Amino acid sequence: MVDDAVMGMAERRRASAGQFDAAVLLSEMDAGAIDACTSYVSAEAYLSPQLFAQEKSRIFGKLPIAVASAKELPQPGSYLSIDIAGLAVVLTRNKAGEVKAFLNACSHRGARLAEPGASECALKISCPYHAWTYNLDGKLIGVPRQELFTDFDKAAYSLKALPCREAGGLVWVSLDPDVAVDDDSIGRELIGDFDAIGLGDMRIFRAQNFEVAANWKLIEDAFLEGYHVIRLHAKTLARFFVDAPQSIERIGRHLRQSSGSRRGFNRADVSPVWDELRKSVVYAYIAFPNVVVVTSPAYVSLMFTSPVSADRTYIRYMMMVDGKGDVPEQESLYERSYALMSEAFGNEDFRAAELSQKGLETGALKALTLGGMEQGVRRFHDIIEEFVHAEGATSR
Repeated sequence: MVDDAVMGMAERRRASAGQFDAAVLLSEMDAGAIDACTSYVSAEAYLSPQLFAQEKSRIFGKLPIAVASAKELPQPGSYLSIDIAGLAVVLTRNKAGEVKAFLNACSHRGARLAEPGASECALKISCPYHAWTYNLDGKLIGVPRQELFTDFDKAAYSLKALPCREAGGLVWVSLDPDVAVDDDSIGRELIGDFDAIGLGDMRIFRAQNFEVAANWKLIEDAFLEGYHVIRLHAKTLARFFVDAPQSIERIGRHLRQSSGSRRGFNRADVSPVWDELRKSVVYAYIAFPNVVVVTSPAYVSLMFTSPVSADRTYIRYMMMVDGKGDVPEQESLYERSYALMSEAFGNEDFRAAELSQKGLETGALKALTLGGMEQGVRRFHDIIEEFVHAEGATSR
């Protein structure tokens, strides 16, 4: 990363207006005063197969959702196979550099073109079954023994395209072909925040996949409350935080939570320059419904959750960093940070979600109780309910 002293103030990336204002508000809060309040979330929110089906249909199936980092398609000719809420999708970056999304099914007899997680740089994708071949715009370009098909028109056999857009350093897709994916449907303020963070300019330092035996919302919940941090993460992250007020804002359908990353945070720590602000404030985003973005002074954690069933979730985690990888001291810091976050997420947050799922399945609780440091969880579930009930759903 270029040293700050080399960069003029006008050239340095600036925080968004929302990030700056949230930090100012946070600095004005009494660090020793956390408002007491109580709210609840029904245990059925994590257990009900009927609710899970509604979430898949009315949220994941209807909204533009972020499905990948743009850096996972690093150059023209790249493609990536992923599953989104149980649906197989292949992302491509064509010769012009545009990102495209298609259902991952050969137009011949429906075979999956690429296995989940497959990522390559090529100018075409071939079906492993009968070798029908497509370019990265989804057009059928090759059929072995085409003369054996009568009245055959290749143009009628393109891959099934999905609306797709690259914005804020992420790839956004709608699983509904009739739902547009644009800045308005994604959320302009969220895109602005992610551009300020520099997600599109960062590189993927390391990535890891997890399969968690818990409802997807139990995983998201952990990133919307600070109550657990110095307790669950006593051996990992606790030394960086204290119990303190947090600022939680809804930006469109998304959530932005801001918290001071150390003791003594005050107005003097609030800078409009992003690389200065990130030293004092941690921003945790839920890019609704399925993506978690957490900033830190040195890196950004990016996590994609894909619900598989009411009690199972697939997670793709990656650490995003600055620089080209040519500064050994910086790379060593990233290595240590990645090991820390892998432990905190994999063996603490995700394990806690699994323990919660097992406990809820006993039927001991009808509702989960949320205190003053956990109100972001309630706000997240409020947004979920808005979309679930928007089409007349009557059960939870």
